[in-house]
Amino acid sequence: MSLETQHINRRLRTVSRGLLASVFGVLLLAHCGSRTELKVPPPLPPQPECDIDEDCPGSDDLCEPVRCIDSEKNAQLIPELPAGVPLPPRVCIVLDAVDCDDDDPCTQDICLTETGECSYEKLALDLDGDGHDAPLPGQTIGDPDACGDDCNDASPQAYPGAQELCDGVDNDCNGVIDDGATFIPLQTAPTRVSGDIAPSGPGGLGFDGDSYLAMYSGTSSGFDMYASGLDTTGTKIAPFEQPIAVQNADSTGGPIVWVGDRYGLAWQDRRDGNYETYFTLLNDAGEKLMADRRLSNAQGFSVNVDMTWNGNEFLVAWQDDRTGLFQVYGQRLDVDGNPVGTNVQLTVASGAEDESPSVASGKQTIGLAYTNGLVGTQVVRFRTYEQTTLAIQSETVTLSSPNNEAVYPKVVFNEDHYLISWYVRSGGTKAIVAATVSEEGQILTPATAISSPGAFRSRHPAVLPLGDRALFIYADDRDQNQGYELYSRMVNKSLTPLTMERRLTTGSFDSIYPTATFGPDGDVGVLFRDDREGGAHHVWFTRLGCVAD
Repeated sequence: MSLETQHINRRLRTVSRGLLASVFGVLLLAHCGSRTELKVPPPLPPQPECDIDEDCPGSDDLCEPVRCIDSEKNAQLIPELPAGVPLPPRVCIVLDAVDCDDDDPCTQDICLTETGECSYEKLALDLDGDGHDAPLPGQTIGDPDACGDDCNDASPQAYPGAQELCDGVDNDCNGVIDDGATFIPLQTAPTRVSGDIAPSGPGGLGFDGDSYLAMYSGTSSGFDMYASGLDTTGTKIAPFEQPIAVQNADSTGGPIVWVGDRYGLAWQDRRDGNYETYFTLLNDAGEKLMADRRLSNAQGFSVNVDMTWNGNEFLVAWQDDRTGLFQVYGQRLDVDGNPVGTNVQLTVASGAEDESPSVASGKQTIGLAYTNGLVGTQVVRFRTYEQTTLAIQSETVTLSSPNNEAVYPKVVFNEDHYLISWYVRSGGTKAIVAATVSEEGQILTPATAISSPGAFRSRHPAVLPLGDRALFIYADDRDQNQGYELYSRMVNKSLTPLTMERRLTTGSFDSIYPTATFGPDGDVGVLFRDDREGGAHHVWFTRLGCVAD
């Protein structure tokens, strides 16, 4: 094809040769059917422009192809030069750029510079392989630009039209998990998970559809983080107490999230001298898929790590005292663990500490719960952020009474609202308390007591959302069994109890710090610390079973 038959609208690229280059104007740049005329700058004194295509900068970019042309044969393509200025024999011309825009919001349109061909990468993910994509961040199923309709891309049994099962999943995407079911203890005695590494404590518990992966800390030369596989009954399988971070770095934490084909894992350790936040990916066998990625890089401590997954990205949050008092920071990561942007400060300095962050993904926002105050005066606060930028979406609301010391909040998203729970350490009834808040930051149900400890106290809530109701698991010392026992209770969306409080453990000494996840056949796996063996701190596992209505 001759140059004359190419698109007429072209622009002239400035070309360097030696120390000084000549500019022979800017022609038109075309975009598949629409052309915009660009202004032609005055030409510089002429210099030899090029002899061959390779003399032109960018000649190897086939998306904006540059060619060295004969000036005399293609004079109509070159702007008229001032009188007396000779026309160089050959100049570099930029031909029409390749336009790859397909007007599809569900694809990332890229021109491959090596070939000039267009690549259309699907933006929505189908990590569980069920043929249904997850909606894009910030989009809701049914929106024109959602690009996906899978309500749970971590489970191949969940998609619109699937049969509802008793399996801990909203199979038919109606917003309700295990419609009408309740949960009862399945084990008469829990299973010990941690080895001879006391004192140890739970970090996180995940389920990949076949087995559990338990994350916990234990003591050797210092605190270290370990991973153990558990079968559906809690019996240990490979990996057997596998160290997960640098040894003797005092690593703790371990929130873990299964996203359909891999785990995301976050934690804190001080391998570099002070505590920083780290992240990695694991396969279903607990093996690392990438090197540990450091997320924070500042003086002071970066601790109390939490994490959520919004269908396309991870968000890791932590408290950080790089500016003096603790504030909450966050970092987005893509599905392959690559940072998206930089650390974002999520809370604003208020003269008091912002601590114990907990994050959850809603339909269009990220919800953050945290405590604000000094020791003995903390209140629970909450606000929402836009999913893809972490821009503030709502005002900050205070959920707990200023007369109570409210600590260690947890937030989950329950069908169409956030559910935030915490416990009261001093002042008033020392119960598990919860509130619900819309994505716009409106308080729907104010602070409501979930447990009834009487003259005693409840602590450390774990919450599993079921859409039209929620399951609470927490520690309580009302039985005075030389410490705390685990209890559970189901409440509806308005936090009204649906069941009595059910005792789950019976061992002497403390059963505390529960973390829970849905497992096989609607089971709920619970990882917790238990001191029944002579007061030694070990990590144990128990489970609840799904009973259909």
